[in-house]
Order: sequence, then C-alpha cells, then structure tokens
Amino acid sequence: MSASGTDDTSWIKESEEFKELVDRLWEKWKGMKITLDARKRPNKLAFTNFLARLVAAAYEAGVEDPLKTIDWEHVLDPGLSQAENTHIFEEQYHIRVTGRRRRSELPPMAEDREQLLREEIRSTEAMIRDLDFQIRYGEDIYGNKLTPEQVENAKRQKEELEAQLEELRRELEELERQKPPAPPPRERERGAPLPRRRRARPAEERAPAPQPAPPPAPAPPTPPPAPPAEEEEVERARLWELFALALTAAGLDPTQYEDEFESIYNAVRGRPYLEKFRAVMRHASAIIKENRPEVYVPTEAITRQVEEAVRRELESLAERLTPPAPPRPEEYRAAVEAELASVPPEESIVMLPVEDVKLTPEQCGGYDYIWAPNADALGEMRGFGVNEGIIEKFYTCPEMWWNEADGSTDLEFTVEVMKEAREVPPFFAEWLMRLAKAIDDRYEEEGRLKGITRLRDIRKSYKGPLTSAGRRM
Repeated sequence: MSASGTDDTSWIKESEEFKELVDRLWEKWKGMKITLDARKRPNKLAFTNFLARLVAAAYEAGVEDPLKTIDWEHVLDPGLSQAENTHIFEEQYHIRVTGRRRRSELPPMAEDREQLLREEIRSTEAMIRDLDFQIRYGEDIYGNKLTPEQVENAKRQKEELEAQLEELRRELEELERQKPPAPPPRERERGAPLPRRRRARPAEERAPAPQPAPPPAPAPPTPPPAPPAEEEEVERARLWELFALALTAAGLDPTQYEDEFESIYNAVRGRPYLEKFRAVMRHASAIIKENRPEVYVPTEAITRQVEEAVRRELESLAERLTPPAPPRPEEYRAAVEAELASVPPEESIVMLPVEDVKLTPEQCGGYDYIWAPNADALGEMRGFGVNEGIIEKFYTCPEMWWNEADGSTDLEFTVEVMKEAREVPPFFAEWLMRLAKAIDDRYEEEGRLKGITRLRDIRKSYKGPLTSAGRRM
C-alpha cells in the first residue's frame, strides 16, 4: 500500500526503522501510561498499533519521511494516555488521526484476539519476574535497597498480577477451545474416477443452498507437552528408587506396592517433575501410615541410604528451582555509567522554538527560542525517575523561573536540591548537574539570567543543605 492511505498500517510495521523506533520507546517507557491498553496493562502490541496509526496519519497529511523528520521521543508524552497523545499530535501537526474508522480500529478477529492475549501473558510474566527479583533480593535492578514497605507492596502487586495472569490464561484456553477443528481430508477409493466438474449455471437455475451444518463440538483443552520418552523413563526410575527406599526404611516390601506406584505415576505422567515427586512421596507416606509394623527399628545402613537419596533429590530440586544469580549491583552501576557517558551533557542541548513547548515570545522576554535537553538526554532523565515538574522547568525559559517553587534560581540550584534530597542516585545527579550548568551558561552568555541567582553565588555565602522550596536551613 502506498503512503497516501492509512487504512492498513502493516507496511509501516514491516519497516526496520519503525521496528527500531518501537523497541527504543518501549524500553524507555514500558509501564508508563502511554503503553497501557484498554485493561490498563502494559501491552507492546497495542503500543505498536497506536504508533503505527500516528505514522500513517503523518504520511497521509504529506509529512515527508515522518520516521526521521519527527522527534517522536519529544512529541509524545509517556505520562499521558494514547488518546491524549493522539489529540496533542493532531493539534501540533494539523493531522486528523481518528477522522474515519480504520481497519485497525475494527473489532479484532479471533486470531488478533489470540495474539493480543499471548502478548499480554508475556508482558505480565515479565513483570512478575521483575517483582520476584525485588522480593528475593530486597533491591531494584539499579541496586537500590528497598524498604520493608516497598517489598510488601511488591508482594501485593505480584499476587494481583498472578491472578490476572490466571484469568488471561483461562480466556486464551477458552478461545482455543472455540476454534473449529480442521476438516478431515476427503478420501476416495483407489481406482475410483475423479468427479466431473460441472459447468456453472445462472443463479436463477441453481438449487437452494443447503442448510448450514451444526457447529462442531469444542475441541478439548490442549494437554501440556510431554517430555521426551528417554527423559520420562529416567524420571520414573528415580522416583521408583525413592518410593522403594521410603517403604524399605519403614519395614515394608516395595515390590508388593509396585502396581500402586504405577497407578500414581501414570496419573501424573507428563506433568512437571516436582508435581510427580510430590504425588509419589505423598502416596508412599500414606502406605507407610496404613501398614507400618507396630515395632520396627530401621538399620543404620538403610537409614543412611534413605538420607543420602533424599539429600541428592533435594539438591537436584534446588538446582532446578533456583534462578541464576543476578548481576551484582556494581555491574549494574558500571553499565549505567557507561550509558550516561554515551550522552555527554554539554553536547546534548538543542535550541527549540518557543511554540514547540507551548510558550510565546512575550512570555520569554521577546526571545523566540529556548535551550533544552535533546531527546537522548530527556530519555535519561525520565529513565532515572526525574519528577515531571523538574523536567518542565528544563523546557521553559529563564524569564518564567520567577514562578517556580524554588524562586528566582537557576537550573543548577534545582538539581542541587534534588541531590541533597536523594531523589536521584548521586552519580546521575552529577550528570544532570553538568547538563543544567551547560544550559544556564548559554542563557548567561545571552544576558537572559538578569535577576536569576546562580548556585555558585549562593554557595559563596552558604554551605549548608537546601530545602525543596529554595530556602536555606
């Protein structure tokens, strides 16, 4: 399809540039409001469709190569919903995105619904893994220690996500059961002549269409994939050994209960090994309770043998259930510092027209531009959780800083307050301070900081901590 239409966005989604844009924005904004679907859950498929509609609308409006000419990281606001971002996009570029009902907005077919459910399941599983990491180690991926309240909150979130995951899986199973089974291939007897092809007749001569056949019965739920036969046999042998040792230690002959073992094992065949182990050992305990001799003293050899077998089994289970050791906090720190080094603050400043940040020259003392962080620097600020109010100050002019909470002070002062309040990690505060100083210096060279107090002047007379309201304590 040409770029002049937006009814089908598949040609956009197949573009390598578009895929790279989606991956980059998803990694930076995952979990923020712009990535949520109708169920208020992060959904990469829904985010991809939303972004593809905007790109298609830009093509339709005549924007030349919007994937390159539009700064999407700055145009879109991850703190707003997709509908709110669409409205802002339409106003800024004079583009109509939702003017008519497009194919991507029609009710999804069963295949699209199944794909959406699978994507939601993968996204929910990923969030559960992140929460498991926080609960297990008591820290986030940046190595910051979590408070007991934060750990408890992570546990509650995990329980909610697990319930949602179970609901999604049930819905997917129901959707799969509703799929009609594939029709069996028609067979003909060997040597039978092929049916003659009939010539088409006019519609008025055709016989009435036959009544539709009743809908097929729903297909049974798909059982979990069974392990290979060789692995299944190894697991069966190990479980029989444990079953027999437990009965022997209790003074019973395991060969008399081999049929019961086979019955229990067949009932859980194909299930995960941990479920098989629990089922078999639970049945062994029941047999021992019912048939234990009144007086029995196990020999030391049998006792040691049972203890050794159980120890080996527990070690094997621990290896299977224990996740690989996560990277150490210092490794995360090194990776983050390397990423910040790739975005030099002094080189990450751009000149923006005041219209791009919804200001006017009158508000900015007659100037028609501001100095602000570029898209890469803005991504780092949002990635490290800088408050949106702070970010907004970086995208206003110094003539408006009189209205800020910290009074007539420069950007360096704002970052210094954040640093002392430990709102961001110290190493990131140093990077952000360099960015703020570079912007302040540009304004000072242009004579636009008249009446604005620089941080260096405050520090000449005061060395103590600063409050978030700009007052010295």
